[in-house]
Amino acid sequence: MSTTFCPACMKDADVRIEGRRETLPVRGEDIEVEARVAVCSTCGEDIWLDELEGETLARAFAEYRRRRRLLQPDEMARIRRRWGLGQRAFAQLLGWGEITLHRYENGSLQDAAHDAQLRMAERPENIRTLLEAHGERLTPRQRAAVERRLGEAAALAAKCEGGDEDFERLLARRAEGGFGGHAPLSLAKVRETIAYFAARPGMFVTKLAKLMFYADFLHYREHATSITGLAYAHAPQGPIPERYERLRDDASESAVVEVEERCGDDWSSEVLVARRPANLCVFSETELTVLRAVEKPLGAKTSRRLSEMSHSEAAWTTTSMGERIPYAAATSLSLMPLGSSPA
Repeated sequence: MSTTFCPACMKDADVRIEGRRETLPVRGEDIEVEARVAVCSTCGEDIWLDELEGETLARAFAEYRRRRRLLQPDEMARIRRRWGLGQRAFAQLLGWGEITLHRYENGSLQDAAHDAQLRMAERPENIRTLLEAHGERLTPRQRAAVERRLGEAAALAAKCEGGDEDFERLLARRAEGGFGGHAPLSLAKVRETIAYFAARPGMFVTKLAKLMFYADFLHYREHATSITGLAYAHAPQGPIPERYERLRDDASESAVVEVEERCGDDWSSEVLVARRPANLCVFSETELTVLRAVEKPLGAKTSRRLSEMSHSEAAWTTTSMGERIPYAAATSLSLMPLGSSPA
């Protein structure tokens, strides 16, 4: 318990921190969030503490961004760091005011136009265009850093398009007959999907399988094609990609992830740890949107909770053990339609 000045008591008083639900207006929309509030232990009145109020406002902004599918501050910083630039230099490359990006990365709410520009800046071809248009605003060292990152992205994309042709042909054959979601099998997209999700700490192999399933099936529901072209099968813990162990080994051998064993008193499992950022240039804009839409609400769930969730999907309830799952089951997927907001 801490002590601070209570305006009601007109003296320093002990305060306790209570949790409660509060509703804040954000750009004309009521956002309800969990808040921590300081309460005077003597008179019971609320006491304004800047730190707690700022924390509540940050939660409201984060929820607003989630509903509107805007980038969160850490995602903006990740895009900037991908190109090896500081906040001021990256803002200049984008053609923004010098402190605009600093404000956004520190929690200020961005507008939709700036958000769209940042999303475009994930892709190497757009950075190349910006470099040609605004490169003179950077120092020679900064420009060289961006050029180097562009070269690395191009080399990685070329490497990803190679791979184990026999393994890729095997996966493609397994996905024939509509079981691949009417998309060409892409081992490059499989690897980068794994890298994308493995960037989150504690990515158990069972959890990754569910995230890949939801990403492929959600994209199929929204756009009539999967992302990776993988086929999925009914397994005890929920849908998994076919040849899943081989896919995991391929990601490890390709230096996409490291496989670590985690053990408890009566259990052991494998965790995938990303060795590099995902190469997002292999994905289309709709695919990136779906990956984010899956990662944000489901990435924080435990492996057990995701397995339980997947057991309620028609993809699992209407198939038998080991049976391949038709992408037609995506029509009843429990995830909300893209662009909708929770009630």
